[in-house]
Amino acid sequence: MMHKIVTALKNHPGVDDWLVSEKRTLSHQAFYVRERSETRRVQDTTDYQVTIYHRFRKNDEVYLGSAKIAINRPLSARELSDMIDDALENASLILNPDYQLVKGGKRRSWKQVPLTEHPFELLDQIAHILIDQGSEHHRFNAIELFLTEERTRLRNSQGVHLSKTLNRIDLEAIPSYDGDKDKVELYRTESYVTLDLEAISRMAAQSLQDVKDRYEASPLAHSMTCDVLLREADLRSLFEALIEDYSYPAIYKGMTAKKIGDSIQKQGDGEMLTIGLCPQSKMDQFDADGVILRPVTIIRDGVIVDYFGSNQYARYLNVEPNGDMHTIQVNKGTQSIHQLKKKPHIEIISLSGIQVDIHSGYIGGEVRLGRYFDGSTTHPVSGFSFSGSIDQALASLALSKETIRRIDYIGPRYARLHNMKIL
Repeated sequence: MMHKIVTALKNHPGVDDWLVSEKRTLSHQAFYVRERSETRRVQDTTDYQVTIYHRFRKNDEVYLGSAKIAINRPLSARELSDMIDDALENASLILNPDYQLVKGGKRRSWKQVPLTEHPFELLDQIAHILIDQGSEHHRFNAIELFLTEERTRLRNSQGVHLSKTLNRIDLEAIPSYDGDKDKVELYRTESYVTLDLEAISRMAAQSLQDVKDRYEASPLAHSMTCDVLLREADLRSLFEALIEDYSYPAIYKGMTAKKIGDSIQKQGDGEMLTIGLCPQSKMDQFDADGVILRPVTIIRDGVIVDYFGSNQYARYLNVEPNGDMHTIQVNKGTQSIHQLKKKPHIEIISLSGIQVDIHSGYIGGEVRLGRYFDGSTTHPVSGFSFSGSIDQALASLALSKETIRRIDYIGPRYARLHNMKIL
């Protein structure tokens, strides 16, 4: 099908440039209900995404419009030609300034070593790590596991011809606690690019503790000022918010007054941040445009040192793109998690979404569940929010020296924000 699509694009009048992505997904899936295996299945699908580019002049300006076609079944030559015609019509309405697609070199391929020769045996092993930590009234009511091999082949009109095969493990689980009053549940998702049974075991224990805390949680009795501890997913959201203004599109559109050489952290007694982006694994070597990925440091010791992003806006800025990457990498801290938890604090377990506004200097969020340590005892709390100054928070930031590796985040497991308002 790839050959058929490429031939049609080359021979179709009006198509100035094109990009074709072929994605084959082989997924082994296992489902467990009340600690028992219920369903197993294998899905093998191949999909194509075609991007049509049309270059045209309007009001003495040259534009490169584009439109996408999704193909998930065999097409006749006629059907394919009609879809290209429709895409060209749509592309002619898009007023993107002209730019050059990624140019190809030699044909290249990367393949990650398979995680296992027996997918369902591995999924059973992971499931029992979760199941074995439960008890009759405190367990995982449902577990869904996916072992996926994804092969991507990319070609474009400028000679790009790349392929990569990546593996990952996706986990969705519902830990529950069945108490005297009622029953509560939480929802947990995780993705792994390498098999880390210790991390999975730690996640299972943490999830079961979290749902027990949810059952026992009570509202905070009063407002206060207190340190807040963020962990893992919420930390990634914080660091993503800190760098989003330094993407190529943000710079091109003038969305920030800061530039390379400016600091994002005021001087204080906190740890200085180094934040970057990297591929999710060593075999993840190109993005959807065909840019060969290269890790980039965006913030070093609190100072902006580079921008980041994909091909289109890099060309507008006249810089070489480092690629579209989604794994955020952050320097580890100098304090242990035990040290971070010694002073009174609230550890955030479930947050509706962290809110960061760099321009107004705000950081905060609505908390569904947390653990309050008052200096002597710890008890679960719910139904409150926290807020504070992002500048002050970064000036006194503390990071854990223990780290975690997720599919989209490599960095400290915990961070402490000093003197947040708890409402």
